[in-house]
Amino acid sequence: MLHARIQPDPALVRVDEEQGASSSLTGVAGAAAPVHSFLRAAWFRAGAGGPRLSTLVARRADGALIGALPLAPRGKGLLRVNEVPGSYWPYRSFPVARDASDAELAALLASPAARKALGPVWRLGPILADDPTGARVAALAGDAGWTVLKRRLATSYVIDLKRLTADGPWPSTKTLRKNRWCERRLAEQGELEFRTVTGPAWNDGAFSILAAIEAESWVGAKADAPDTKFLRPESRRVWEWAVKDPVLAAKLSCSLLHVGGVPAAFTFSLESGATRYYIANSYSERFAGSSPGRILLYRDFQQAAAAGTEKIGWGAGDPGYKSEMGAEPGPEILDYLIVRSGVLAALARPFWERGR
Repeated sequence: MLHARIQPDPALVRVDEEQGASSSLTGVAGAAAPVHSFLRAAWFRAGAGGPRLSTLVARRADGALIGALPLAPRGKGLLRVNEVPGSYWPYRSFPVARDASDAELAALLASPAARKALGPVWRLGPILADDPTGARVAALAGDAGWTVLKRRLATSYVIDLKRLTADGPWPSTKTLRKNRWCERRLAEQGELEFRTVTGPAWNDGAFSILAAIEAESWVGAKADAPDTKFLRPESRRVWEWAVKDPVLAAKLSCSLLHVGGVPAAFTFSLESGATRYYIANSYSERFAGSSPGRILLYRDFQQAAAAGTEKIGWGAGDPGYKSEMGAEPGPEILDYLIVRSGVLAALARPFWERGR
């Protein structure tokens, strides 16, 4: 979308670089769009992957927070790029106050402090195309003297719970009948137990159950299990750190299904605003013939709809079963490389856009 070109005035805001995940991140997250309410200091502290994190904090003259941009270096030697970290892609955005004007955001990006901290090249992404911060930065960075290189990574999938439930009973009678049949079949292997873990209920035991299910899943069977979230200690540690923040602990939840006392399936999600983002869902292969994953997901979706959740964000990958369960193609998942030098941008463009 075109916008009126802005001549940034760096004096419009005060920008400071603070070491670590600044507490200002939590303050800005509270003033940001509801969908960004989880972008708190603990979120970035958990996902930064090291102690070298810093935060650019922008304030008005009266001290009111405008935005907080966390940065972590990635790469080695000369091939080093600062990037916005995050506990899970494609949510590597940063919080901007809802009342921040385009002129203020452009002033942040053009400020001497930002230019010094960001360096010649920085990365924002992976990020959803409709992310409120990403869309604004992509539109305004050029006014602040940056060139934005964009590459498409994948299509995300969403379930519009608000529309589906408004159109009539959902899931359909046929789907509910099939789900009950799956539950009866699964119950032949043992009593079914469903429970939810969130808030203060998070503990080592809960994470160990998630890891045990991943260990018996098709994802966990891969060499080194690179896509698991809880089986590998370094991946699990991210979420153990995140739930130390009581607000994040309440936003993160998992649903668990046990069969005869044995962990069979889980979902793991993040609630923010009216959207529930599914970060992971998995099941033990020993129960695969009775669809434990399907059973648990449908129960989750119904509970979410009853609680007022309007949209399920389901990430990318395997559109087959997602489409069958009501998901439709949603926002593209994008990756931005933001470059100060026009010459460097021209050299980098073909490689970045091809994903090399």
